[in-house]
Amino acid sequence: MFSNLINRPVLREVLLFAFIGLVILTLIPFGSVTPFPFAFAAIGMFALAVISALLFGEPGQSRWVFSITLFLLIVVTGWIYVQTIELPSNWLANPAWGAARDLAGVQYAAISVEPADTLASILWVALPFVTFLTGLLLCDTDQRARKVLTGLGLSAGTVAVFGLLQFSLFPSILVVVEKRAYLDSLTAVFVNRNTAATFLGLGTLLMLTLVRDIARSLSKYPSGEPGRNALLLRSWIYILLLCACFTALMLSRSRAGIFSTFVAALIYFPWLVLNWNGSGRKPKPAPKWRSLVKVVAAIGFVILLLAMFAGQAILRAQERHLEDDDRFCILPGIWRAISDHWLTGTGLGTFRTVFSAYRDPACGIFGIFDRAHNFYLEGFLGLGILFPIAAVLVFSVLAGVFRRGLAQRRRLRHYVLLGLAGTVLVALHAAVDFSLQIPGFAVFYSAFLSAVVAISLGRSNGEADRVYERSLTS
Repeated sequence: MFSNLINRPVLREVLLFAFIGLVILTLIPFGSVTPFPFAFAAIGMFALAVISALLFGEPGQSRWVFSITLFLLIVVTGWIYVQTIELPSNWLANPAWGAARDLAGVQYAAISVEPADTLASILWVALPFVTFLTGLLLCDTDQRARKVLTGLGLSAGTVAVFGLLQFSLFPSILVVVEKRAYLDSLTAVFVNRNTAATFLGLGTLLMLTLVRDIARSLSKYPSGEPGRNALLLRSWIYILLLCACFTALMLSRSRAGIFSTFVAALIYFPWLVLNWNGSGRKPKPAPKWRSLVKVVAAIGFVILLLAMFAGQAILRAQERHLEDDDRFCILPGIWRAISDHWLTGTGLGTFRTVFSAYRDPACGIFGIFDRAHNFYLEGFLGLGILFPIAAVLVFSVLAGVFRRGLAQRRRLRHYVLLGLAGTVLVALHAAVDFSLQIPGFAVFYSAFLSAVVAISLGRSNGEADRVYERSLTS
């Protein structure tokens, strides 16, 4: 009876906007790296996931992705829990517990060298998974998925504008506190410039997509009709937000972040230029030479932007070679640690403790490495062989999703390319930084991924698409 009293479409819209708002709120307090904002984000997202699952059940078109993701979440969190408990006969226990027993009489022994920290890391792993699952539950149509991407794009543009104003007027302030690191770089609402660069790069791709969509709507809007001026104003706002994202990205001075964004742009922008007027089911044939010229011009434009505006990042790369970068100096030590614990791992969240025994003195005595600056290696060290297996599964599923989207979607194919380009950006930068380990960005990317996956696996609905495009002009 209760379900009959619920207006499901309206309730789904309310939950969708709550979802978008929660993702944005997770970004603002330094990416929710401190306990209180993280706890608020986790409680809110888990509650939203439970409500959405009870009301709407499994998603239809993306059910197989939902099932695989849920299975992977259960396996990973289950293994993290196993790493914290004492197994019979000290089976698989880390050898460090033997030394602790001999020196201090400690009787406990587990796979993890820090069971409490490993147990706490379950929430940090579960939050982006739950965000992705919730996004799939709520994005049951192309229109709702596009609303999520629009909200994420506009929030990224707004954060970029805030970052530019803050960096220009109050360079020593980070949101509301004193800025203690990266004083020469724009970090927006994040502490680390590399996380900011990953976020702003993804925001640039999102805003480029929104500019393309509204430009198409404007070109089809009859001149002189009421509402055209409002649409024109909105298009200029989108363009300014796009410029803000790009400018903030350049001012981050993150070498890897800027490089990863330009690699993603080389994937996405040429196709966008080639299909700027849309990709209907019956596209008009065009001469091959003209398409080739467009692609070459688009690639040249991206390279020109890199040469013109990435000067500070390029200068940093020239001044500090790879062999002088501490992140690369510590890689051999991380590999030695992984080779000693490749099967079971040392427990998620234990990198800081474990790596100290493998640190090369040649890398200097200053600073404490609490992260590997490589998402894949730190995951391998923490979870053991399970991590590369899970990573291969994730990338295989995404490859299958994007392949299907490219084959079946027409009008919305650029959203499939957006998802592919955004994933390349994040995956590349994750090899030299820890952006995915920052809760705010991990939640943002998970929400982005849920929307593009929903579109990739959706079925085309021409009338609904046209209604949505008309809504851009209202």
